[in-house]
Amino acid sequence: MNDDSRYYNYSERDYYNDQAHDLRSLTQSNRKRRTFTISILSGKGGVGKSNIAASLSCALADFGKRVVLFDADLGLANLDILCGVKAKYNLAHLITGSKSLREILLPLPRTPQSINNKGSVILLPGGVGIKEIAELGDNDSRQVFESLAGLEKLADYLIMDAGAGIHKGVLSFGYASDITLLVTSPEPTSVRDAYGVIKSLGPDAWMRNNGAGLMLIVNMASSRKQAHEVADRIRIASTKFLGNAPVYLGYVLRDQVVERAVRACRIFYRLEPKSPASACITNIAVELLRLCEGVRVKSQPIPKDGVLKTFFKQIFGK
Repeated sequence: MNDDSRYYNYSERDYYNDQAHDLRSLTQSNRKRRTFTISILSGKGGVGKSNIAASLSCALADFGKRVVLFDADLGLANLDILCGVKAKYNLAHLITGSKSLREILLPLPRTPQSINNKGSVILLPGGVGIKEIAELGDNDSRQVFESLAGLEKLADYLIMDAGAGIHKGVLSFGYASDITLLVTSPEPTSVRDAYGVIKSLGPDAWMRNNGAGLMLIVNMASSRKQAHEVADRIRIASTKFLGNAPVYLGYVLRDQVVERAVRACRIFYRLEPKSPASACITNIAVELLRLCEGVRVKSQPIPKDGVLKTFFKQIFGK
């Protein structure tokens, strides 16, 4: 661990712990609100998008939030393996009508902290492509959307681990979500591909939520300085050529605990919650909650069909 990592892990973490304490008081008293949808995208694979999705979900649960984690990489769904659980059923079984929504949902183990504050994470396994759902008849698709709308009773936050790249099926999650989190690493190819996603999403992505609809996370950074430099590079190019830039939400330090967690089929935030990478995830959760709890419902009325039914209709083109 370099000097910057040690400084971050102790000094800044203490600051954010104080902020987190204040934020818990705020969020615990703000229960009556609609489900918030967050998609997590990346320009290329291998940047740790799924690790961030799983760990951020657990961090939100530790703040008392009920989170549904949707494995939305519908062609290569394997988030259950990363979380250390085995998905016996998945979205495909819901599509065929052989299983109900509650039968395919997988609650992840809770920690003493999440039990005390009623936070939880439930995994919705993927395993079927958008094409299959888009080709459903009207009656079948209506039943599927009605079932998925049932998540609204279970979740404060629906976090979707979408695929990588700029395919229509991936970008559709970014178009429909309240907030899109774009994950990049410091590698030049990753930075270039992240810019490609920003360009493909277009201005509507960042105009949501008072200009904070598109946010950037730099993963696997060797230091805070490097992460800031990467974020600045993307934001400057985006502003110059696209007229706007994503909000820089935060960064996650490169940490050996992440590799150990992947090999052990564990979520790194749960395996070592006090590691530098986990501290970074806590910081990101603090900033994300501060934003969401402050502005979301005021400017976004609940759709007639409900938030999640409307959301999934947009995703699957119905």
